[in-house]
Amino acid sequence: MVAVSVIIPTYRREAPLRRCLADVLAQRHSAFEVLIVDQSPDHETETWATLRALPAHAHHIRLEQPSVTAAVNVGARQSTGRLLLFLDDDIEIDDRDLLVRHARHFEEPSIAGVVGRIVNAERRADLPRPAVGGSLGFLAMNFDHPYAMDVPTAAGANMSFRREVVERLGFFDERYTANAFRWETDFSLRVIRAGYRIRYDPDARVVHHYGTPGGCDNGNLLGRTQTSHGWYEPFFRNNAYFALKLLDGRDRARFAWRLYREHVMNRAFAAAGPGFLARRHAALARGVAAGWRTWRQARAEAR
Repeated sequence: MVAVSVIIPTYRREAPLRRCLADVLAQRHSAFEVLIVDQSPDHETETWATLRALPAHAHHIRLEQPSVTAAVNVGARQSTGRLLLFLDDDIEIDDRDLLVRHARHFEEPSIAGVVGRIVNAERRADLPRPAVGGSLGFLAMNFDHPYAMDVPTAAGANMSFRREVVERLGFFDERYTANAFRWETDFSLRVIRAGYRIRYDPDARVVHHYGTPGGCDNGNLLGRTQTSHGWYEPFFRNNAYFALKLLDGRDRARFAWRLYREHVMNRAFAAAGPGFLARRHAALARGVAAGWRTWRQARAEAR
């Protein structure tokens, strides 16, 4: 068994994936493997050449149906490491000791997860220290500040967990689909409710090219294009399912109100006019209904 398994789900990314792989394979850790879980229908010639020339400790796994949650679970199940490090395919690593920085925290038995610093490639500036107290503290999180601390959620661009905890908690919930919003927070809350801690380490840093075409198309977040409405429908579905599954009544209401104010009726959206608001409200209604149906189905299957 290797010490660390690096799991990289990828979908429709070319040069960013090649850059990410080069940075991961340059890591100085003495015992790690890399699993690329590839959901892309095809690749550029240069990317195929990179994937065919992988060293023995790197493995290319094909997954026909795109799903970030299915991809991380496939990677976790096929890996052999005691620690599982999940990275987005559009990150770059400017530190050859990223794996070492993650692994050092797991000498403390109470720590089940680590999330590293995620620097926005477009901004590259410290953000304020987040105020993460309270049952909805995960909504206040940012991952680009210099303060080491326990946190209520991790982020899939740069996070690691103990393999035994991932297995004990039943892996990641594959009911989060499309953009899969909240899948990391779902798992993080389950980790914390099981009595473990998640630690933020600002030294375990990656640079994230957020919004790069491909992947979960998160460039649509807070977007005002016509295509953003289609992206927002599963966003609302995933958030509704999350709230019904893991939040109690009062927190559920607070969460729903914040979601509405930030993603349906913020100032920019209101200024976009009644036609835009009608389409965004329609996406909200369809998404919440789908989230409720998913939650009901999950409860029925659990009986």
